Amino acid sequence: MSASDRRQRPGFGPELHTRSVTRAALGLRGRPEHSYDLAGPIPPRPRLAVVGSRAARASTLAALAPVLARAQALGWSLVSGGALGVDGAVHRLAVERGIAQLAVLPCGSDYLYPPGHRGLFAAMLEAPEAGLLFAQPRGAQPRRGMFASRNQLVVGLCDAVLVAAAGLRSGSSLTGRLALRAGLPLAALAGTRGCGALIGAGARGLPAPPHDGDPAALARLTAAFEAWLCGASDEGVAWPEELRWLERALAEAGPAGLSADASADPGATTLALCQAELLGLVSEASPGRWVESI
Repeated sequence: MSASDRRQRPGFGPELHTRSVTRAALGLRGRPEHSYDLAGPIPPRPRLAVVGSRAARASTLAALAPVLARAQALGWSLVSGGALGVDGAVHRLAVERGIAQLAVLPCGSDYLYPPGHRGLFAAMLEAPEAGLLFAQPRGAQPRRGMFASRNQLVVGLCDAVLVAAAGLRSGSSLTGRLALRAGLPLAALAGTRGCGALIGAGARGLPAPPHDGDPAALARLTAAFEAWLCGASDEGVAWPEELRWLERALAEAGPAGLSADASADPGATTLALCQAELLGLVSEASPGRWVESI
């Protein structure tokens, strides 16, 4: 590839050290064998997705710091889309605070997008618990249609979603709608049309960020967010007591996965695996081999 070709490729840079991870290994439903490139680790659960407008107000960006601080104190990791605006702001805050995080990018691993965030992505990969997941295969340049699939991945990987700012027909609004459709806990900060529509559709409405930076108003917003996130934690799916034996069997089987046919009671194990799959607790890593969802 010529130097001119490299200059024309947005985000072109040194090849990243990536590994392939399947949808099943990520705990995602559908097409279990489909894989993505991953640089760095997947952060532990529970995971909070924070998304928002590329042109968010300064007051919205200022409110993100105390919000993320509360999420960190409650043990949540961060997922976002790596975009300009809200996404980039929360990724930077997570790097500064040492919050485990993941950026889901709408491109291949040889096109870091947006190119203006190359320094941010490099800083993330130097952090101990931060990763980049690429929604497209190598060589795929970011196009408008790819952002929707990126948003689906963001929702699929998280346990709750916060929309900080959104236009009516924006990608952030789409992410919120996908969360509602998936039955995930969803909250939205009041103050933008897209967030207002999401609140009307069932999202938990949180106070608008104060334009004047009023500490009391910011404290009320943070308290409302914390109350919602604590409720979202309570809504998380835990292993039912009657399936605890299956959880232990999966742990003993390790990364190779549990085979029902190789168990002492294949019928009971198969039935239990079906129940666990409906709860989103397991996924089929390879034909006949089951692992606990991340």
